[in-house]
Amino acid sequence: MSSANRSTFKIRRSFRLIGMDVLFALASMMMVIRWRYDFLNEPLRGNIDHKAAYIAAAATLIIWVLLRQDRAIWRFTTLDDFKRISLGILAVALTVPLVLYFFFDRGANFPRSAPPLFAAMFFALIIMSRLLSMLLQNGDFRALFRARSTYGQDALLIGPAPHLYNYLMDRARKGGAGSNQHMGFNPVGLIETSGLYEGRTIRSVPVLGGPDDLREIYMKTTGRQDKPLQIISVDPSPDRRVTAKLVKIAAELGAPLSRRSADPSRGLSAFEAADLIGREMRVLDLAPVKDMFADRVVLVTGAGGSIGSELSKQIARLNPSKLILVDHSEFNLYELEKTLAPFQNDDGEACWKTFIGDVRNAPRMREIFAVERPEIVLHAAALKHVPLGQKNPLEVLRTNVMGTSNVLDMCGTYGVEHFILISTDKAVSPVNMMGASKRIVEMMTLARQAVTPGLQASCVRFGNVLASNGSVVNLFEEQIAMGGPVTVTHSEVDRYFMMLEEAAALVLQSAALGAHRRDMSESGHDASGCIYVLEMGEPVNIARLARQLIRLRGKVPDVDIEVRYTGLRPGEKLTEVLSYEDEDLEPTRVDGIQLYNRAVLDPASVLNRTKALIKALNSRDRSAIRKIIAQLVPGYDPANVLDEPELAIVPNIADPDDVANDVEDETGTDG
Repeated sequence: MSSANRSTFKIRRSFRLIGMDVLFALASMMMVIRWRYDFLNEPLRGNIDHKAAYIAAAATLIIWVLLRQDRAIWRFTTLDDFKRISLGILAVALTVPLVLYFFFDRGANFPRSAPPLFAAMFFALIIMSRLLSMLLQNGDFRALFRARSTYGQDALLIGPAPHLYNYLMDRARKGGAGSNQHMGFNPVGLIETSGLYEGRTIRSVPVLGGPDDLREIYMKTTGRQDKPLQIISVDPSPDRRVTAKLVKIAAELGAPLSRRSADPSRGLSAFEAADLIGREMRVLDLAPVKDMFADRVVLVTGAGGSIGSELSKQIARLNPSKLILVDHSEFNLYELEKTLAPFQNDDGEACWKTFIGDVRNAPRMREIFAVERPEIVLHAAALKHVPLGQKNPLEVLRTNVMGTSNVLDMCGTYGVEHFILISTDKAVSPVNMMGASKRIVEMMTLARQAVTPGLQASCVRFGNVLASNGSVVNLFEEQIAMGGPVTVTHSEVDRYFMMLEEAAALVLQSAALGAHRRDMSESGHDASGCIYVLEMGEPVNIARLARQLIRLRGKVPDVDIEVRYTGLRPGEKLTEVLSYEDEDLEPTRVDGIQLYNRAVLDPASVLNRTKALIKALNSRDRSAIRKIIAQLVPGYDPANVLDEPELAIVPNIADPDDVANDVEDETGTDG
């Protein structure tokens, strides 16, 4: 709706609402005078009913405009509105006889009982109209009180009209300055985001304008001198664009900024990076996930990492018979144990067990699988830092390729039913070693699915997880806390982001989809490969995100904190994509998950080449590694990454015993 149309709409609505009250006044005055004459059984004299009714209507119009009742919203009426209306009705009731007295034969034929009867009837009609509007549009009219806090600071509230109304209603119900922190603020004005209520009131609080007017409104609105004027967003899930604008303006004004939490018991909370991304949590059906994981033995590799620990927490709530947590970091496992301490089975015992183990260590993996006999494996262990991976390419390949091969070997040997690989958008058209290694293990997983009866192996591919270990958001937060500069590689870099909880939940949903495919297969084994791609929404510009984070912390970019561009690092791209052009993604029954389903053309060739790659990794034969990767990932040339003269001058520096052990492990698990 254009600004001109919006203004016309608001004017028409204001006149319509005042017109209703003017009609109530006219009808009330005419009816009480006629009732009075009918009661005395006398005829009307001097057309007094019409004169008084017209004067009452005119007086109501003038007084209502003076009292700003043209700005009121009936369904948001409060007791304060009724008090103001009562004063207006009293003024109208006194004006009518005064006008009649001075201008119409000293009020001859005007009954002295008419003013109080008129006031009572007019007030009754006003109350009934407001309560009826509240009942029809809000569902109740119990919360009519709005108390002013004498303890909290003055605040501007911003959000859609329904959220503003609900906030003010909750505040009234909980006694203004009650136990909840956010109830102690005193709203002095409202910023309504739809633009339809400007100039009106919601529960007696004036709507001063929209988000575009915030800067001007803040400068004109006077808060208490001893406390700054607070800006509060009352929308638990604010729009991404509105949030960005709000954060920018608040930072420039130096205004305290907070928002109402999605959980009302938590009161107010600070805006976080997640609010800038603007992703809403999906409502997912947990029944298929519970059916898959309940009373099953589940193993998670990389359980101490960001995605691994969140997967572990969500699986622990699904009542597995046993949850096996594997990670090479003892500190990460220690932290995870503290997090999972409350999760116990029906006997009061912990449903989870932790194991220190490296997926590259095949004997250790064999020990864990042989003893625990997992039925479901979620493989999150990986090296994922792109620049470090470029400097340490063989270690990335050993962890990501050899480690995944070891875990898949164990899955085949010990009868695992479901294997889920956590992949990344960097596996699509990779330009770095981490992405190439992930593309290789995607193909390896699909190849194993094709040749391993009884195993449902699938991949889940998604972009960056917000605030995960090594996330750019964490780096920005640290740099802002230190006073800058905030370093961004390139002004046009875009990345996909997803909340950690959402990513883990969708991974589990993807696992349940894979289980369903297995159940629906006539043979009990689906040879076609499945890559589940999570819908990531719109990509986020990293430079813009950095500036918004600076504003979020009350600073002004390039004034308080410098934003410095450092250039793309080795192995980085300006933009990422979630699928290859020839991957035809299909929707699934789960909102937020798409499926690429196609069998690997030559699984034996893929598996033979990955075995050859592992053998070359054990002997650290860089020439062979380069050749095999070029075969597995056409279009990616790792030559520059693998050229490390200071390490390559000794071609075979691995311990022969280590190589022998690795080869023995590999051959020992083929069967």
